[in-house]
Amino acid sequence: MNEFLGSGTGSLLVGAGLTLAGVVAGWLMSTVSSRAITRPKRSEAAAGEVRHLALRTVIALDDFVGTCQAAINDTPEFNPSDPSEFVFHVEDPRLDLPRDAEWSIIRPDVVEQLLWMPNRIRNVLDALDSLDIVPPAFGDLFEHREEDFSRLALRALDLIQTISAEYELPKPERPIYYDPRLEFENRIQTIADARNRRREVGISDKGDDVSNITPLFPKNRRDAAAPAADVDPKG
Repeated sequence: MNEFLGSGTGSLLVGAGLTLAGVVAGWLMSTVSSRAITRPKRSEAAAGEVRHLALRTVIALDDFVGTCQAAINDTPEFNPSDPSEFVFHVEDPRLDLPRDAEWSIIRPDVVEQLLWMPNRIRNVLDALDSLDIVPPAFGDLFEHREEDFSRLALRALDLIQTISAEYELPKPERPIYYDPRLEFENRIQTIADARNRRREVGISDKGDDVSNITPLFPKNRRDAAAPAADVDPKG
């Protein structure tokens, strides 16, 4: 064995083996290093994708809050010739969640709440349409409309807060004098106080405020304002 290793052929083979081992070791180290670099990049890309979807969702929810705010402050106009006819000026609130979203990358309990929102909106609209809209109380339509849209908006604000905190997003910027949460909470409380007063005196709203009106007076609430389209976000 020693004679073989001492020969020229033996030395050549040993050198070739050492060279091959060095090449293999270098390849292994390069592969491991490459994978170590790739994993953080993939992780960063995935985190960026999640953050982007979270941001789009927060913006959609904030837009919905804005439409709710407009709806609860939309005073109906009545037909001076027929007080049973009235018209709203703004559309029913609608929530346009990202349609191309991969919802599985968002926290499951948050996704569950998001996917329930369009159904809750639809149920409110159906409930309002089911009311017997007859003067003078109009089935308390205007009161229910303000209260229900306020509650939906508060749900959206809660989701905005949760998502912003979870994914370290800045909250929507608002003028210092505008606090939508406080407005919705105050509106709900005002309605509750009014109901309590009515119970105490045993009367109901007359709903007979009249103002100038446009030439058209649709009887159906849905004719007065376009219905909100259902959003069926798919993961």
